[in-house]
Amino acid sequence: MIRLKNILPKAFLIAVVEMVNMDGVEKTYTLLNSIGSELADIEGPGFEGAWEDDINYLPICPFGNELIDFNNIYGETPHQFTELINYVNKLKEESEEPWNFPALSSVLGILQYSYTHRRAELAEAKIYNVGSKSAVNNIKVYNEEAIEKTGMTKESVSEILNHAFCVYKVEYHQKSNI
Repeated sequence: MIRLKNILPKAFLIAVVEMVNMDGVEKTYTLLNSIGSELADIEGPGFEGAWEDDINYLPICPFGNELIDFNNIYGETPHQFTELINYVNKLKEESEEPWNFPALSSVLGILQYSYTHRRAELAEAKIYNVGSKSAVNNIKVYNEEAIEKTGMTKESVSEILNHAFCVYKVEYHQKSNI
């Protein structure tokens, strides 16, 4: 049942489905990136979550419960979400800098990555999304190129994902007080 307390997250997820239906994955991807960046500009520089040295991770999945509930309403993950993830993965595969893409385990990762990426830029830092874990089925997804670029190992990222949903390696351009 959709209640007033959770209507906005579900409305957002329905909007993603409808946007893909109306305008396709490319425009929806652009919109999600724009929303994440705009929210980051409002929030300002910095990071959320927990730290292990220069690794930032989210121990909870933002909107994870809403995503699970939403999938239960549809009976499965809407194909529009899968199309978006496949589109981003194709962009990553075709890119000369695949380490600059998210490790997507859900469609919400697009928004999360653009938000975190922009907040890191504002903090004069660079992030690499080395891994994520789905709140729906706990499947781990890795950005192998980002792992290699940062000198991490898949095993170390997997270990962090045992207690996290999104893992970023952070490199500061210069020392920051954040």
